[in-house]
Amino acid sequence: MEKKNNSMKNIKKESIEDKLRNIQKNLRETFLLFISENLIDSKKIELIGDIESSIKQKIEDSAKDKYQNLNEQFSELRKSGTDLGVLNFKLMMIPLKIKVLLATYDKKDAENLIKRLKEIESGLNQIKN
Repeated sequence: MEKKNNSMKNIKKESIEDKLRNIQKNLRETFLLFISENLIDSKKIELIGDIESSIKQKIEDSAKDKYQNLNEQFSELRKSGTDLGVLNFKLMMIPLKIKVLLATYDKKDAENLIKRLKEIESGLNQIKN
């Protein structure tokens, strides 16, 4: 009976450790993706204290800053009377994509968010020119 309880504890320990490894791997991949896409300036990175939480904070800040910048550009264009059409709907999806990314920190979710941001930026550039 005692052996059975010990083996169950070991299985639970291993699965928790495996999950932590996966989370760290996903977080690391997402962080490197944000750096490679120039959403996070690699020169300004200061990882002091709890590295995992500071990386998560950097990712969150950069995603929200990018959204805020796009939202301000949209506001300026709307004030000038420009019809943004479908781009408005694409912009409305961004906060949800950010929330999904912050919940999972999965590279796939980060790629999806970055792809959407690039689509919106290219659409804005076409409208401005």
